[in-house]
Amino acid sequence: MIRHSDSIDIGAPVSDVFVFISNVENLPKFQSDVVQSRPLSGEPMRAGTKFEEVVNILGKKVETVCEVTEYQPTRRFGFRSISSSRIAYGGTIDLEPNGRGTRVTIHADVALKGWMRVVEPLFKTELKQGVKKELRALKALLEDEGRLQHGQKH
Repeated sequence: MIRHSDSIDIGAPVSDVFVFISNVENLPKFQSDVVQSRPLSGEPMRAGTKFEEVVNILGKKVETVCEVTEYQPTRRFGFRSISSSRIAYGGTIDLEPNGRGTRVTIHADVALKGWMRVVEPLFKTELKQGVKKELRALKALLEDEGRLQHGQKH
């Protein structure tokens, strides 16, 4: 299993960050490998809620069902894939107020299955770069949204 964690400070309130990240339809906005994400039911988000994702894995689109593993408003959102025969992935996004906004930490786990295990060394580098990219994209989205809400321009 490959594991990686990284953090960034975002100039937005914890509550705004949590609302954004816990809406699974927003995942493709900051996770570049996620092509589409949608809830599988109309129930309120909570641990146990399932959602479907289409993700790019080594240039191939893979559909997978994910399950929310942790849902602690303004503190933590976690999920894991439960249906792919090629890859098992998941992680948590931890939030904590830092006085100027929110400290966001992504903990990501990936386990390749079957023949895909041979490319695991490549995935380790990709995971590290991907988490950094996701954090920067999340920061840009949420800080830009905050500026727009307050009538400020770039």
